[in-house]
Amino acid sequence: MTNDGQSAHRFSIGENLRFREHPSGLTVGQVATEHCVGEFFVQGAHVTRYQPKYESHPILFLSEESQFEPGKPIRGGIPICFPWFSAHPSDPSLPAHGWARISSWELVSSQRVEDDIQIEFQFFHEPFELGYIVRFGKMFRAGFSVTNTSAKLQSFELALHTYFQISDIASVRIEGDLRSCPFLDQLTANEFQPEYKAITFEKETDRIYEGKASEIRLIDSGWKRTIHINSEGSESTIVWNPWIEKSKRMKDFGDEEYLKMCCIETGNVRRRAVAIAPGETHTTSLKIRSY
Repeated sequence: MTNDGQSAHRFSIGENLRFREHPSGLTVGQVATEHCVGEFFVQGAHVTRYQPKYESHPILFLSEESQFEPGKPIRGGIPICFPWFSAHPSDPSLPAHGWARISSWELVSSQRVEDDIQIEFQFFHEPFELGYIVRFGKMFRAGFSVTNTSAKLQSFELALHTYFQISDIASVRIEGDLRSCPFLDQLTANEFQPEYKAITFEKETDRIYEGKASEIRLIDSGWKRTIHINSEGSESTIVWNPWIEKSKRMKDFGDEEYLKMCCIETGNVRRRAVAIAPGETHTTSLKIRSY
């Protein structure tokens, strides 16, 4: 077992939280409670599974083609995009979506909170101190905090890049606060005013919605369920599905997996990037539940 795995093992909580070594050598935490099952990797503080016991299907999507390798991103679950979103604005040689999702984080604590299992991660990368708390229970909760440890103003982008498992892309629609948000179509660079209608998928979709969207609903008629996504400290929501041609181009994604997923990402990107003063902390929080 790696040093990360040996260190992580001390955070085990009986049958509720166990650690194992993935065939890749990465350290995996597995959660099992009376209310849910879950999974996360220490690399990237990356949550890869969440499924309440009352659900017959997972909430999160994880690609069967994902490459589990040290220093490589995992395709699915909830990758953390930080401190930039997509390609670096000035140096394309740097990793897409930043270094947070491919770095080994430090486990700080694990505990039972009521009937839930809560895990806390920490990561230092000058000029930022990052904290990430995830909580598995009847609902999934995450809180991502960024503290400026430098002596000058710092800015960053963030996206909790959540992949949702769905019955079929033709059977879902997105309702809620995004209906009244303007958005940028990243495929055409065109900007649009609010459409005041449900979002559906008929082609490749890559949109950045601007403004608070505290309540979003992913309605899946195929599985007769609604996933509720609630957030605080977020001024951007990215909606993404790669569709046919892009799916074929991605080596870590199945050619037809676009039919079974869509991303609704909570964050602060582009014009809604966050600037924080020395010593200041900004927190973005996320809750996911279904019924």
